[in-house]
Amino acid sequence: MKTLTILMTTLALALGCARQTPEVLQEKALQALAQKDYTAAVKHLEETVAVEPENSEAHYLLGQAYRQLLFDDGSKINHVDPAVAAKAAEHFRKVIEISPKYEGRKFAVGPYTKVQGVWSAVAMTYLNQGKTDSAVTAFKKGQTEGGFYPALMEYNRNIMRSCDPDAIIFTNGDNDTQPMWFLQLVEGYRPDVTVVNLSLLNVGWYIRQLKNDYPFGSNNVRMSFNDEEIDKLKFKFWSDSTMSLPARFDPLNPEEKIEWLMQPTVEDKIVRVQDLMVLEIIRTNNWQRPVYFSTTVAGANKIGMDDYLALEGLVFKLKSHQEEVSQQRLRHNVFSEYSYDGVHDEHLQYIGELQSLFRNYRYGFVQLAKSQHAQGQPGQVQKTLDRMSEKLPENVLPFADGDLKTEVSKLSSMPVE
Repeated sequence: MKTLTILMTTLALALGCARQTPEVLQEKALQALAQKDYTAAVKHLEETVAVEPENSEAHYLLGQAYRQLLFDDGSKINHVDPAVAAKAAEHFRKVIEISPKYEGRKFAVGPYTKVQGVWSAVAMTYLNQGKTDSAVTAFKKGQTEGGFYPALMEYNRNIMRSCDPDAIIFTNGDNDTQPMWFLQLVEGYRPDVTVVNLSLLNVGWYIRQLKNDYPFGSNNVRMSFNDEEIDKLKFKFWSDSTMSLPARFDPLNPEEKIEWLMQPTVEDKIVRVQDLMVLEIIRTNNWQRPVYFSTTVAGANKIGMDDYLALEGLVFKLKSHQEEVSQQRLRHNVFSEYSYDGVHDEHLQYIGELQSLFRNYRYGFVQLAKSQHAQGQPGQVQKTLDRMSEKLPENVLPFADGDLKTEVSKLSSMPVE
């Protein structure tokens, strides 16, 4: 009897190991992802979705595991396996099918941005191989499967509308870079603008591409580095340094130069390759092409040049004199240049990163109203706030910042002459 009990206990334990619950498998997958063991993560999650095919979070994690098999960072997005990419996209697309308003676990962004990013990497791979038609097909596939949706595309068109001809624009991440690539390559929209993604500006292949063969338009980026020097670029130890650039022929700058403090961007002692490259591109460009930063770019990524970056809507323009708001251009953009149809796109109601982007519109309106208030234009202030309420109704796009809402209320209470 004792022997039988032992055998049955052993069998039960064996069956328990063989039939792990989806919860256990998913937890093991998360541990594998944290340890960068993406092969093990794929194995656990494939078992999970086999048992629970409608488990949207498991599909999201599986898409992420396949994505990480492709590239753990941006250093290889120009050389991915399209078959593995398709597997990653398949599971992100499945998340969207099961749960359009997905609220499960995320790695930085949701499934819409993920599927878009995977197909953008495939497109970049094809472009690296000289296969432009295949790259176009990959971008269109990304749109078919849930990325590049109307509100996001409109937002990126509006960014590009903000730019003067032949501009260089520094961008932040997937949602303010990849849609512009799509617009340039697939639709032929604003090929004169060179889009420079700051995250990718840390890797040699991308810097060389910008310098030698910008694949989405007509303008390469001038640099003083040759290809061999680019391949040797790495972070630098850095202490606070006053930087200077000549700025001639600007009547608003009699000193004929701009100066700013460039500080370390990592652990108070290091500047990244991207920081050095922003400095290099601006310095070598020497005011020959207009330079912009998307409003999505975080403060530290502007290498301390904020005093010379004038808000013009969804972009800050680099000026040769200090200017906080370019009121005339800002008003033209938010009143006449931008379209706001994306406010009615259903994606706005359940994609957090899209809501964050759209709040940049409101930021532009508020800064315009503040500038008008500072210049004693109360009638214009109210017109600006009315336009903001019309195009960005609060019931559709709630305020995320209570202080900003209070500021709007104060501006609205000003007496109108």
